[in-house]
Amino acid sequence: MNKIICDDCLAVMKGLPDKCIDLILTDPPYEFISKNPQWWGFMNKENKKHLQNLNESFWMSYNPIEYLEQCKRICKVFNWYFFTNKSLLTTYINWAENNNYKWELIIWIKDNPVPINNWHYLIDKEYVVYIKESGAYFDSKLWYDNYFTWIKYPIWIKDFDHPTVKPLKIIKRIMEISSKKWDIIFDGYMGSGTTAVAAKELSRDYIWSELNQEYVDIANERLKTTTVSLF
Repeated sequence: MNKIICDDCLAVMKGLPDKCIDLILTDPPYEFISKNPQWWGFMNKENKKHLQNLNESFWMSYNPIEYLEQCKRICKVFNWYFFTNKSLLTTYINWAENNNYKWELIIWIKDNPVPINNWHYLIDKEYVVYIKESGAYFDSKLWYDNYFTWIKYPIWIKDFDHPTVKPLKIIKRIMEISSKKWDIIFDGYMGSGTTAVAAKELSRDYIWSELNQEYVDIANERLKTTTVSLF
C-alpha cells in the first residue's frame, strides 16, 4: 500500500478506514514562518509564495482537535510524531493527557540557524511532539544514541526546492524506533517526500498526501532513485 495523493490532509484522512495506520509522522505548515520575514531572505520567490499560501490556508482551516481525533480513528494504536513550533504545544499535550496517552518532546537543535535574532533568541530549534497509546510499537533495542530527546543536525533549506525540508536522518531515526518493516506510515503534509523516502529505504508501506502537485512530482522523482536498505 504505497500511495501518494494530491489532496488536503484532512480530506484524505476522512476517506481512510478505521484502524489502518501504524504510525503518523508529519510536518505541517508553521504559523511562525509567516510572522518572521527574516526567514524569507533565504528562500526563492516560488517557495515564499507557496509557503505563505500554505500558512494562510492552514491556519484558517486547521482544527487541531478535529485533526487529532481523525488520527485517533485511523491509528491501529495511537502512535504519532508531529513537527511543530511553540504555538500548538499545549494543545497537543493537553489532548494527550485528556486521553491518558503518554507524550514526549524531542528537540531538533540546528547548529546553523538563520543568523538574525531581531531582539529575541535565535530560531535554532524545532519541536517534535510524540504521543503514544499503551501498546504502540517502540523498539528499545537500537543504538543507545537513538534515545536522546534532542538531536543536533544542521538545516539546509534549499534541498529539493522546498523551504522546510526535514533531515532524512531524523525521519529515519524516528521511523526505526516507532515502526517495523511493512508497517503503514501516514503523512498528510508530505512536502518534497522525505518521509516517503525514509519509508521506502526502511521497507515500510506508506500513504501520503500533499496539496502542491509540484512537490508531489518532486517526491515521485526522489522515490525513483531510492533503494531499500539492506541493513
